[in-house]
Amino acid sequence: MEQQDAKGFTPCGRVESRPLPTTDDPFRPRWMDIADPCERQCAHIVDMLGFCGHYIHIHGGGRSGRAPIICALLKHGDAMPQRELMNMFDLKAGSLSEVLAKIERDGLIERTRDPQDRRQLIVKLTSEGHAQALEEQARREGFRADALTCLTHEQRDELENMLDLVKEHWRSIDPYEKGDCPCSKN
Repeated sequence: MEQQDAKGFTPCGRVESRPLPTTDDPFRPRWMDIADPCERQCAHIVDMLGFCGHYIHIHGGGRSGRAPIICALLKHGDAMPQRELMNMFDLKAGSLSEVLAKIERDGLIERTRDPQDRRQLIVKLTSEGHAQALEEQARREGFRADALTCLTHEQRDELENMLDLVKEHWRSIDPYEKGDCPCSKN
């Protein structure tokens, strides 16, 4: 665990969940100043879930970054239509095209016209892209294998059940659950 300094910061710049008590710290989490203990605890839990979500998002390559795209291609036999990638990552055509152009520039993919439908582009991993996707997939599998080793099997079962309950509750109170939000498909 990284050492925090007197203001509660770790070297990466993140505020620790339990920084040293000071009221004049502009980065002090709001939940620390909530008077009601139950509300403070709920706010702290949501803050910690936010950190976990951010950590997984960033270390997973982001929602539509290089890593998720090359891993998706790897899982689909190294190639798939660009339109399927667009739907998979819920991106607009222009946004995906921009990301793919960068990955293509780096020599990890190539795009060609589909011989059966010249309007379609096929995105295919190059040999270098395939190798990087294998490395990224192994890194992700290693993270998943190690991420919760701090918990016993029983604690993992309990956490999984609790997160299922939270997920279902959040879906019931989410105004976007009516189908307007792309993430509601998960």
